[in-house]
Formats: sequence, structure tokens, C-alpha cells
Amino acid sequence: MKLYNQITFFLFCLSIILSTTTLSHAQKNKSQLEREKKEIIKKIKETSKILEGTKIKKKASIGQLYALKQQIKDRRSLINSISEEIIFLEDEIGENEEIITALAFDLQKLKEEYAAMIYAAYKAHNSYDKLTFIFSAKTFNQLIMRLKYFEQYSEARKTQVQQIEKVKEALSVEKNSLTKKKKEKESLLRIQMIEAQNLITLKSEKNEVVKKLVGREKELLRELENRNKALLKLEKLISDIVKKVIKKSSAGKLMLTPEAAMLSSSFEGNKNRLIWPVKHGFISRKFGRQQHPVLPKVIIDNLGVDIQTNNGESVRAVFKGKVSAVASVPGLNQAVMIQHGEYFTVYARLKNVKVKTGQAVNTMGLLGEVYTDKDGVSEIQFQVWKNHTKMDPEEWLLKK
Repeated sequence: MKLYNQITFFLFCLSIILSTTTLSHAQKNKSQLEREKKEIIKKIKETSKILEGTKIKKKASIGQLYALKQQIKDRRSLINSISEEIIFLEDEIGENEEIITALAFDLQKLKEEYAAMIYAAYKAHNSYDKLTFIFSAKTFNQLIMRLKYFEQYSEARKTQVQQIEKVKEALSVEKNSLTKKKKEKESLLRIQMIEAQNLITLKSEKNEVVKKLVGREKELLRELENRNKALLKLEKLISDIVKKVIKKSSAGKLMLTPEAAMLSSSFEGNKNRLIWPVKHGFISRKFGRQQHPVLPKVIIDNLGVDIQTNNGESVRAVFKGKVSAVASVPGLNQAVMIQHGEYFTVYARLKNVKVKTGQAVNTMGLLGEVYTDKDGVSEIQFQVWKNHTKMDPEEWLLKK
């Protein structure tokens, strides 16, 4: 009986330690999932606001289509995130149920053992008088041993009661935790159903926009032609500026002062960590060659990335440097070019410009305000160059 009591208590302690460790580890992972979910919800709110801006003109546009696609992408991410959280909760619920089963078994065994101890004490009390038993000892040492026996037996009963109470308490904690997690799971399932319905609505809305845009093929082709002409003008402008900078050097390549070399190195060291040129927004068109979102046989070649944002959004420098040029480019409105050593960043489609050529700017320095077109789409063209070489800006910006 005593051996079983010790083993049971050891197993009880072990189960509590293991469950605490598991829950501690689970809590960390759960926190990560919740943090990711919050970030996705934040992105959805941003894109929703941008999408609403494209609907003001009551006319389907490519910008509206891109905003809908981004919303669909973000909603899918949210549904997946919720699914991961539900799976995690299901694992925790399973662990809770296993612990509850083990604790209930231990509690039953402890109660049975305690009942046996009480019955044994009752039988001993009725067989002979306790005092008679103690004082019938033949020697003083034997009397002391009998006194200790009764003390130990009494302590064992107290310990048994304490163990029963501890197991009861642990069992109550686990049951409350289980109830809480089941309610949390039910809440997540309801949210997931709502998001699934939102996704269906967005897909239907996207299909309607595509239908309207397909019916305006000639207009879209004309817009694309104008866009390509504007980008070629911007590319020539950038190339000419870089050539002028290099021409000043007798070595036939861009020679940097120690300060400029340090700036260039610092810019390069911040790859994948540059702030975005606008606080809110998403990449609507990626860098390089890609298929037109509506016209299946048309390929777009983008010199940078297009970032769709809100009306009136401030455009800011992604890194400290010096303004190389401020220019007006037909089709791309106002443009600003900033030099960071041997690197250059370009910001086009600005409504207005707040800097001048030759001016030093800091990271997050205000350059101007984003331009909003006739369709209500607010979008900037952002480029990164290393001397004459165009680079993918998405590889430089901080991941959202």
C-alpha cells in the first residue's frame, strides 16, 4: 500500500511537470499564431481601405482588381491562420483530456487507498485498546517504537488526504482549462465560417470586375501603351543621370568618396530591411516580366514595383541619401531620384514634391504625396538601381 502510494504520488508529480512544460511550449507557439493573425487582420484592414478608395469613381479599374486580389490573398491567409490555431487547440484539448483521465484514475486509487487505511485503523482500534497496546511493551525502546508507529500512521493518513486534495485541485484546473479551450475553438470556428463567406463574396466581386474590364480591351491596351512609354522615359532619365554622375569621374566608373562608399555599404547592408516608401499599401505589380491581369496574351515588363496605397498618403525616402533629380514625367506625374552611394532609389507618380535636387534626405524623410488617378487609384512606382542595373525592389524592402 505504502509503495503504491509513493508511486502514485510520483506519477502525479510527473504528469503535472510534463503538462506544465507542454503548456508552456504550447503557449509560445500559440502566441506566435495569434501575433501572425493580428498582422494579417491589420493587412486586411489596410487593403479594405485602399479597395474602398478604388470604388469611389463607380468604375471598374485595374487598381480595383489588384486590391480585390490582395484582399482575397489576405483573407485566405487569415483562414489558414485560424485553421492552424484550431488544430493547435485540438492538440491542447486532447492533452487536457488525457491529463484529466490520468488524474481521475489517480484520484480514485488514492481514495481507495485512504479508505483501506481508515478501515485498517478501525479494525486495529476494535481489536485492542490503543493505550493497552502501547503500555504493554516489554521494554522502553519497544514502547517508543510503538508510539512512533502510531505517529507515522497518523502522518501517512494526513499525507494521503493532502495528496487527494492536490489531485482534486489539479483535476479542477484541467477541467476549467478544457472548457475554456473548447469555447475558444467554437469561437474560432464561427470566425472561420464568416471569413469563408467573405472570401466567396470577394471572389464574386473580382469576377464581376474582370468581366467589365474584359469588355474594355482596347481601352486597357491604350492605357498599357501609355504606361510603357512613360516608363521608358523614366528609364532614359535615370540612365542619363547615372551617366552624368559617372562622367564626372576620370576612371569611367562611379568613384565614391569615403563617406559615399560607407553610405553605399550601409544601404547594401540593409537589403530586405528597407522601410516602405509609403506607410500603408501592398505591391500591386511586381518587378520584371509578368502577364497582364486581364488580357491573357499581353505581357507587362515592370522596371520596379507598383505599390498601391491610400489617397493622400505621404511618400518617404527608404534610406538616407542625396536627391539626384526631381522631374516631371508624362504619364508618371512627378518623380524623385535619390542617390545612396552607388545605389539609387526612384519614386514616381507623386502628386507633389517636397524636396529639391542636391538636397540631403534622411530615412523616412518626406518626399511628397502620392498621386491619385482618374479611376481613384493611388499608386507609386518604386525602383532600385545599382549604377546602370535595375534591381527587384521587393528584395530590398522589409517583408510585410
